[in-house]
Amino acid sequence: MTRLARGLMRIRIAAVAAAAIVLIAARAMAAPPAPDAALVPPPPSGTPPLKLGVGLHIINIASIDEVREQFEIDGYLLGRWYDPRLSYAPSGPDDQLRTYRRGEVWTPEFEIVNGVTPRDRYDTAIRVTPAGWVSYTERFHIILSSKFALMRFPFDEQSLLILIHPFIHETGEMTFTLYDHHIWTAKEFNQYSSLAQWDLEAVEPEIVTEEIYNRHRVAEARFAIRVKRRFHFYLWKVILPLVLMVVLSWSVFWIEARDLSNQVQIAVTTLLTVIAFAFAISATMPRVPYLTYIDAFFLTCYVFVFLAFVELMAVHLAHRRERATDLGIRIQKFARWAVPAAFIVTNLILIEHFLA
Repeated sequence: MTRLARGLMRIRIAAVAAAAIVLIAARAMAAPPAPDAALVPPPPSGTPPLKLGVGLHIINIASIDEVREQFEIDGYLLGRWYDPRLSYAPSGPDDQLRTYRRGEVWTPEFEIVNGVTPRDRYDTAIRVTPAGWVSYTERFHIILSSKFALMRFPFDEQSLLILIHPFIHETGEMTFTLYDHHIWTAKEFNQYSSLAQWDLEAVEPEIVTEEIYNRHRVAEARFAIRVKRRFHFYLWKVILPLVLMVVLSWSVFWIEARDLSNQVQIAVTTLLTVIAFAFAISATMPRVPYLTYIDAFFLTCYVFVFLAFVELMAVHLAHRRERATDLGIRIQKFARWAVPAAFIVTNLILIEHFLA
């Protein structure tokens, strides 16, 4: 190998080495500093538990499913607490807030205990003031279960609960307070809500202490989202058609008493229509172990359609006996006003029992 070739080889090796050094230095400068291990454990709180302010800001409620008793929500979970280890002397007027990433300093582990699945976390922000006050903001999405009081359905109001506990190993180390400046109000949400069946009334925050396993008491932040159902869909597309079907069954009271064929045809058709209608909308009805108003109304319609059968059979049996012909006519005339009056009275009783 000539001297020229050796020189070129040395130049290449030096260039590769220099490039490697520059790359390593650039990566070292871009890499985040290693978190201080002393800031990761919970802050020393002494004898009293750490006071943790909890707030909630709701971005959207995507759906409310009364059949499954679940609702889907997007929002911000907020916390505020004091950590003396993070206090600092500001270097200037622009150094009034310092930002940390998750894992660099201690943050509480919030547990939304009525979640169907663990919540999805997106963006997280941790900001600290010179005095050591920490503000925590977390964007989340979750599907929650909540008990629905559906006895008045579809004229009901619901309270959708979001229940937040500290992580089970931190229950004795902290208490909750209300982060008052970050409670969402319904007025803001109603500007873009897409929930066609619901009106959102308010959010009612509450801090309580709950007893869990082995009589151990734990702090709980409870946010009750009050919603009111828009009942017009059920009024015009369920209740009114059922009323018309029942009224149709009463036409047998006005047909000639001897015309049994037409009477039976009307009564059977009406009963089958009511049954088919009930099956068609059953998927939208809540499956609860007690009667709701709409269930009681359906049963009432079944009973009064069946009463039309009873009346026509009574009239037919009376007409089969020549001496009882007048009795059949009297039964038919009596049913013309007695059955509708009984239907009205029964529904007034249902309204008083379920909706009053």
